[in-house]
Amino acid sequence: MTNNNQQFLIQHEEFNKNFIFPSINNINTQQVITLYENFKKILPHSQKYSKDLKVRRNLSDILDEFDVLFLDAFGVINIGDQLIPRIIETLNIARDKGICIIILTNGATFCSEKKINQFYKLGLEFSYDEIISSRDATERFLSTHLKPSKIGVLGNKDEELNIKNSITIDLAKDIEQFDEMDTFIFLGTSYWDSDFQDLLKDSLTSNPRPFFVSNPDIVAPHKDFFSIEPGYFTLKLINEGINLPLWFGKPFSTIFEMALEKVQFITGSSINMSRIGMVGDTLHTDILGANSIGIKSILMTKYGLLRNQNIASCIKKTGIIPDYLIEGP
Repeated sequence: MTNNNQQFLIQHEEFNKNFIFPSINNINTQQVITLYENFKKILPHSQKYSKDLKVRRNLSDILDEFDVLFLDAFGVINIGDQLIPRIIETLNIARDKGICIIILTNGATFCSEKKINQFYKLGLEFSYDEIISSRDATERFLSTHLKPSKIGVLGNKDEELNIKNSITIDLAKDIEQFDEMDTFIFLGTSYWDSDFQDLLKDSLTSNPRPFFVSNPDIVAPHKDFFSIEPGYFTLKLINEGINLPLWFGKPFSTIFEMALEKVQFITGSSINMSRIGMVGDTLHTDILGANSIGIKSILMTKYGLLRNQNIASCIKKTGIIPDYLIEGP
């Protein structure tokens, strides 16, 4: 196959070459925020011009303000394999009020069906219509817009990606094919190491090709640590001069556009954007994404990325202002 997808070959930008990337060992919240800030010019621009911020204790206190809630997974619903306290009760109350619930997750290693099963094992029931992952957004966008390609897939732990008219190759099983790929998709970091990082960097440097990243997260919160996600390794590649990727998860628009379409499908009508809220734990993904697409943003602080942080200081440092500030469900 020939590479006919040059419209996705986005020119690289110059960033602070003296920026020191935090080590993946014991990375902390402030380092994550600083890393996002260093690359902020590639993130969407906020459409929120008001500095109004309403502070409430829990999500349950503001349910009457919304007809639709988009919820992040890690840091809002669960931390690793543990549910966040009161999330089941709050979601039940929301459903009793007729609120449409959709999970928006940047996790792309597994398909949405697997995520539904994972939630079920934790005691939460969601239908297929109630979850959209950045993997879903990747499959849909590339099936529509990508010309036939040989795609190198990185970080997949599930069935093959379903990209229309294209061949997907799991490079973890066949690393000799790196240089034969027309494009790459970065899903997750389950087997990622410095060798894979160097292979990808060398391949994209010697022959620049379109590069798609499903998960923009730098880290994901667990009980006692942060796992390192594709956003971290991708930003490192960008800092070393590769062409910019096309991103599919929050804060970028593709996943939100899918969610808004899903809302119309589920409810049968258009919903006032001011009655749609995005609940998340991360300023640069969940909150900035909501602010850039024009829906309400709700920052949950007690369990995710910002746990044990000075929230006012974090907001001031980033300039990303949520509409609501809550502790938990």
